[in-house]
Amino acid sequence: MANADFEPGRQTPGGFDASSYRSAPREAAAPALTPLQKKLAKMEKALPAPLRTRAVALVLAVAVLAGAAAGLGGVKLRGRYHEARSWYTVGAPGDNGYNLNDELSERANTAANVITSALNTPGLGAESSAVTAAQVALDGFTACQEALDSGGAGMSEMYRANEALGSAIDLLYGEMQALADDPLNMGAVGTQYGLFNSAGTILGSLHYNQAVMDYQNETGGPWASVLKGLFGVDEIEVFG
Repeated sequence: MANADFEPGRQTPGGFDASSYRSAPREAAAPALTPLQKKLAKMEKALPAPLRTRAVALVLAVAVLAGAAAGLGGVKLRGRYHEARSWYTVGAPGDNGYNLNDELSERANTAANVITSALNTPGLGAESSAVTAAQVALDGFTACQEALDSGGAGMSEMYRANEALGSAIDLLYGEMQALADDPLNMGAVGTQYGLFNSAGTILGSLHYNQAVMDYQNETGGPWASVLKGLFGVDEIEVFG
């Protein structure tokens, strides 16, 4: 029968039925990351490709938990870090308000006064190699101070600049004494030189280095190192 081709239930080969128009199933929304997971993910992205594995993420997580269990959580670590950084300007425990920043500034100011006196000393002046060397050392010293304040230099650089300035001023003052009528009575420049050396003596007696070493021991170890990376905590250097 001609109508047999249109029997109910028969489908044209290769045709479409209603199920062909069903929309694709929606993917489930990814759960929101916790702050800790976000930090771990950030660290993972910074790792070399071969290290971006689930195992590495697990190690980081264990490190964070171990650090927290030891009482050295991120908040405590950052608090200790900011305290240690403040010792440069407010003084370490036991220093009674004396601090590196003030004594280094005293060294710079009194060194400048000694150089000014040397410029006005007959037989020295701007052409003197001792004056030139002292000025170069002072310029390097003040540049290092500025860089240290802005985070562009470390305590080791500041220490070397201070040592260089001390040697240059000692040499210059010695030449001024050689030209003086009374080397033991140098007047105002002698007072400035004395203040310069006094600041150097105080620098050597401060408890800053011991306090920093105690801090380093307290915040050292593999777990604390991982926490430092997670919480953006830099190292604190001794003055030396």
